[in-house]
Amino acid sequence: MKQAACEKILLDSENNLEKIQNAVKKNLGVSLPFLADIAHHIITPHNNSTRSLLLLQSASLFKKPDDDVIDIGSTLEFLHTASALHRHIKEPENARRHQQHVQKLWGSEASVLLGDYLLSISFQILTRVGNLDVLECVSLATQNISRGQVLEISEPTLTATPKHWRNVTRDKIAGLFGAGAKSAAYWANASHATASTLFAFGENVGMAAQLKAELDVIDDEKRFQQTLKDQELWAPLCFLLHECLTESELSEMSEKLQGDFELEQMTSELRVLFNKHKLHEKLEAEAMRELEKAAECLSQLEMDSAPLQTLTSYSIL
Repeated sequence: MKQAACEKILLDSENNLEKIQNAVKKNLGVSLPFLADIAHHIITPHNNSTRSLLLLQSASLFKKPDDDVIDIGSTLEFLHTASALHRHIKEPENARRHQQHVQKLWGSEASVLLGDYLLSISFQILTRVGNLDVLECVSLATQNISRGQVLEISEPTLTATPKHWRNVTRDKIAGLFGAGAKSAAYWANASHATASTLFAFGENVGMAAQLKAELDVIDDEKRFQQTLKDQELWAPLCFLLHECLTESELSEMSEKLQGDFELEQMTSELRVLFNKHKLHEKLEAEAMRELEKAAECLSQLEMDSAPLQTLTSYSIL
C-alpha cells in the first residue's frame, strides 16, 4: 500500500477516534452520579488512544469502519476504565475517605460499583451489535482482566518480579488491545486464523504501550510518588529489583519497600538507581522486543498489513 493511502487511513482512524469519544458519552449517559466525570476521564488527552486506534486500523484492513466498530471501541474504553476503578480493591480501609469526587473514587466501594455498571453497559452494547464472535472475544478479555486483578494481589506489588508484571499486564491491559484487533476481524467475517493473528499483534502492541506508559511515570514527580504510595505494580521497579540489583541490594531494598518508608526519600533513592542502571534504556528495549513480535505477527497475515505497520513504532504509542 502506498504511503499516501496509509496516511489517509491513519487520518480516517484519527477522525473516528472522535466518534468513539462521542459514543462513550452517548452510551454512558448521565443518569447516575459521577458518570459525567467518568466520561470526562475516559476522553481526556491523558487516556492513551492506542487501544482504540488499534481497533480502527485493524478494521480498516478489511473495509471502512462503521457504527458497530465505533460501538465496540466505546466498550473497550469502558472495560479499561472499569479495570482502573476496580484496581485498588485490596485497600478497603481507604474507601470512606474517597466519597467526594470521581477522581478520589479509585479504590472505594463506590468505584467498584461504578466499574460493575460499566461492565453491564459494555455487554448491553455488544448484544446490540449482535456479533456473537465479538461478544465471546470481549467476554474472554473481561474474564482475563478479572484473572489479572486476582493475580496482581497474589504477591506484594512493590517487590514483584518482571515475570509477575508481565503476567498481570498481559491479562489486565494488553489482552484488551488484542481483543480490539480480534473483534475487528470478527466484525469483518475474517477467518479465525486471521483473528488469532491479529489478537497476538494487538497483545504485543499493548505490552509495549504499557511499558512506555509506566516509563513516563519516572519523569513525573507527582505520579512517581503516587505510584509508590498506592503500591502499584510498576515495571521500572520490578525490573530494577530483580534484573539490576545484587542479591544483597535486593534484600535491603525489598525490606525498605515493605516497611514504612518516607515517600520523598524513597523516590529520590529510586530515581538515582533508575539512572545508575539505565532503566529507561532497558525498558525501551523491552518494549521494542514486544513491537518486533507484533511486526512478526503482521508478516503472517495474507493481506496488506500496511495500516497496522505504524503501530509497531515506539514513537507512535
